[in-house]
Amino acid sequence: MPDRSADPDRAGLACLPDGFDPQGYRDRNPGVAHLPDDEAARHYRAVGRFAGLAYRPDQVAGFDPDHFRETHPAFAHAEDAACLDAWRAQGGPDGTPGNQTAHLRRLGLSLAGYPAAFPWRSYTRLYPRAAAHRWAALAHFLDEGFAEVGDHIPYGEGAAAFLGAVADHFANRHHPAAIRAYELAVAHAPSPAARVRLAEAYGRAGAWSAALDLYDDLLAQEEGDEAILRGALAAAAARAWPRLFARLPPALARIAPAGEAFARDVTEAYFAERGRAVRALYTEGRREEGDALLAEAVRGVAALSAACLPAGTRADPATPLVLILADGLPDGARHRLERTVALLGGLGHAVRVFDLGTVRAFEAALPEARAAIVVRMPAWPTVVQALVRARRLGVPTLYETDELTIDPRLAPPPLPAFEGRIGERVHEDLVFGVALYRAAATLCDHGLAPTRALARHLDRVVATGRSFVVRDAAAPEPGPRHRPQGPGGEVRLFLHAPRTTTLRASDPAGAALLGALRREPRVRLVTAGFAILDEAFAPFADRIAELGPAPDRDAALRDSDLNIVLADGSEAEGCLSATGWLAAARLGIPTLAGDTPGHREALADGVDVRLAADAAGWEDGLATLVARPDLRAAIGAAAATRAAAHHSHEAAADDLRAAIESLRIGTPR
Repeated sequence: MPDRSADPDRAGLACLPDGFDPQGYRDRNPGVAHLPDDEAARHYRAVGRFAGLAYRPDQVAGFDPDHFRETHPAFAHAEDAACLDAWRAQGGPDGTPGNQTAHLRRLGLSLAGYPAAFPWRSYTRLYPRAAAHRWAALAHFLDEGFAEVGDHIPYGEGAAAFLGAVADHFANRHHPAAIRAYELAVAHAPSPAARVRLAEAYGRAGAWSAALDLYDDLLAQEEGDEAILRGALAAAAARAWPRLFARLPPALARIAPAGEAFARDVTEAYFAERGRAVRALYTEGRREEGDALLAEAVRGVAALSAACLPAGTRADPATPLVLILADGLPDGARHRLERTVALLGGLGHAVRVFDLGTVRAFEAALPEARAAIVVRMPAWPTVVQALVRARRLGVPTLYETDELTIDPRLAPPPLPAFEGRIGERVHEDLVFGVALYRAAATLCDHGLAPTRALARHLDRVVATGRSFVVRDAAAPEPGPRHRPQGPGGEVRLFLHAPRTTTLRASDPAGAALLGALRREPRVRLVTAGFAILDEAFAPFADRIAELGPAPDRDAALRDSDLNIVLADGSEAEGCLSATGWLAAARLGIPTLAGDTPGHREALADGVDVRLAADAAGWEDGLATLVARPDLRAAIGAAAATRAAAHHSHEAAADDLRAAIESLRIGTPR
């Protein structure tokens, strides 16, 4: 038997083994069944021999006797059958590798054959203990030698591919030597693929600056497939977003149409990373810095969206179309939205309403829109992208809110004001939300609000500095407004709190209500919404009904003699519309309300409302209105008259018509 291990570098490469049978090779290996004889022979020399593919009935798939002889010098002159028996005795495929392919797989090297680039003979002169055979030398190189002499040995042809496989071997084992192996591979052949793998290794090691330098260089050289872009995204997320943003527009253009989806992914990743940084600042009590960082992040999303996403072209639909984006609105805002949709329909506009789950559809519909209204929406990346597209198309946008949710000086209330009902994390969410609402408003052209006081706040935020007021509207109650007095001359008070409010004996309104309950056995109190009565009201429990968030407050209000509207005296409260007054006015029910700028702006104290500015005002106002049914009737009638004249659907429609007609379609850009 010849010693085929004498020259393992050439064994089996130039010559076929004696007795090679092409047909037997095809019969035993379906993957080559279509190959003619000469190609089957070439396949065996290049692949089959290394993988131990059989071509005779007596051969065992996966076993190459020449490889066994090479890796077991004691069997250098043994017959094939003796080698097979010894291999099986060692455990067969579960023992020592039976062929080159299996051996390379065992070593963790993604190579087709033994690496010609590895100078195993000179290596064994450095490490005689690894000189048993070339596979022992390769295993020793991976275990010890690379770390010691990997930079210095003379690699041969195909060094880049070999070193890349060595680097992958280390990377798969989370070994720090992977970086140096990739660096050597790049030094031998700086292909884009090798540089990407090196950049990935830098990233895994946390060397983000080095990773970003490589990605930046690749993008600058217009090597911009999606894998490179995603690697750059990961590196930028840890270190330098502006550098990535500067390279992205031309790089994304090279991978269109996938570029648009990738740009959206980038903005989501960027915003998520910035959002975590913002929340960390909030947790540390550094709200101003957090707000500034969030505003910067929204500007970054807007700039990247403008540079990378298509704007499209405007259409000209036969019916003017208004798009509305709104989601998760509280009851008051939801009712206002429903009225807006009805009013726009009455003005001859088609209306389409979208939510956060359909923002992309909202964006897609923008080319046909006459205007777009964004109702109390936060500046999530999808919303920012839609607003940027509207601006590029020249579609006027209006940011609508019915509460002062855009001023970080005034919203949300400080955590102690919630009296333990929410924790720090929830309050942090509210702070985050205010910054997002404000950022969304800055991207809109105009504001839309129910009161001039609130519109003035929006004026300072929206792009044009101009906001419109569209008053709240309510249909008057049909039929006579006079209600029979309660049984036994009862005076029925109704108090609705749209937000969690605790009434205490120490509060002006709470003290006045307790006084009325003590003095007047005829007084009954009904609360609805989120009003909470403290223990001071317990002695009067038999004359108090607490409905909670009743689905139909009008039913309870309709049976009342006097409506109570609380106010906390804050600037935010002063921006609210007189919705509590309006709900009662349409029924002809008088209202005693806290004195706010919004109430004074819209109502006449002593005529269609009674306002209470302090404890004396609440005490006197409530005592007087409880004692005088004639005054209640007069104020209720005047309130109904004002509601019909100033808060009709027609009046609100005029406001909305004026706002829409004043909008100017911009030039697409």
